[in-house]
Amino acid sequence: MAFIIHPVHRRMTELSIILNNRKLTSSEQLELVHCLKVNADLVQQTEGYKEAAYAAHTAGNMDLVQHFSEKLDEMEAKYS
Repeated sequence: MAFIIHPVHRRMTELSIILNNRKLTSSEQLELVHCLKVNADLVQQTEGYKEAAYAAHTAGNMDLVQHFSEKLDEMEAKYS
């Protein structure tokens, strides 16, 4: 199963470290909100592919299972 670490995850980590040391600037706060939105989209897309693959598997449609698994692999390769 794909495990994706998108560049936005790395930036959220950096901003979290900054937040532990000092207050975020306005631009950093806006960037963090943007990162959270991008992360939410990634989670939704990943979970959608997983749910679709599960539904296809349950229906016995292995071609669709393969299709959605490939989509997850493509996402993983794109962000690795």
